[in-house]
Amino acid sequence: MPKPYYSLFAVFIILVSCHAQTHSNTSAVCAPSKCGNISISYPFWKKSSTTNVAGFCGYPEFGLECLDDHAIISFPSDTYQVADINYDDHSITLLDIDVLEQPCPRARHNVSLQNLPLSFSSLDLNLSFYFNCSSYPSSVQHIGCLQQHDKNQSYVFLAGDEVKNGYGWVRQCEDHVVVTVKQEEIDVSNLITGFGDAMKKGFVLDWMRAEDCAVCEESNGYCRFDHNTRQSSCLCRDGRTVTKSCRKGTL
Repeated sequence: MPKPYYSLFAVFIILVSCHAQTHSNTSAVCAPSKCGNISISYPFWKKSSTTNVAGFCGYPEFGLECLDDHAIISFPSDTYQVADINYDDHSITLLDIDVLEQPCPRARHNVSLQNLPLSFSSLDLNLSFYFNCSSYPSSVQHIGCLQQHDKNQSYVFLAGDEVKNGYGWVRQCEDHVVVTVKQEEIDVSNLITGFGDAMKKGFVLDWMRAEDCAVCEESNGYCRFDHNTRQSSCLCRDGRTVTKSCRKGTL
């Protein structure tokens, strides 16, 4: 018969191996990755061909494509290049791909967050653009680099300032777009010549805890989404996958 201490040692080895295996499985599923100089970690995740049939750690809306070493995120309104992710501040800096190569950027749309777990940052500032206006006050400076071949003009204001003179810009202009830029990148006294560079430096969004993942994260788990069931579950640090919470006694 084996001696008792040999049996205890064998049990210890099994327990350690099981713990290491489950921890390894958890780490593998939620492992960080890179795309160029962007570190992709929970709640963001890197899209790949396997995500069409498997699950992933992170929020469903936070999948990043890696194209030519550029991380790309898709919103309902458009796709954006990721310039930075600050995991300490829970913030992400995005660039409008459409304007990056334009010497005189012309924004095409507002940023639509809809139900995404994101909000605009206190570091941001909104600029209000009115494009191709057929009528306008002569006292307001227009954007020279967006001059049309005809007499129509385009204008930019600090959002809200355009109403101060009481002029009905929306009725006189072909398009109205609100663009978000970082406050530190724009001189509000010189919008005409500064808006282009500011737009190319991007804007900041703060991310919030996803509603379906709150209970899981509070129990020190990772929110995991399954492509097959289209539902979220909770991946625990010990390797278990549960419905909502990793706390003992809960599912």
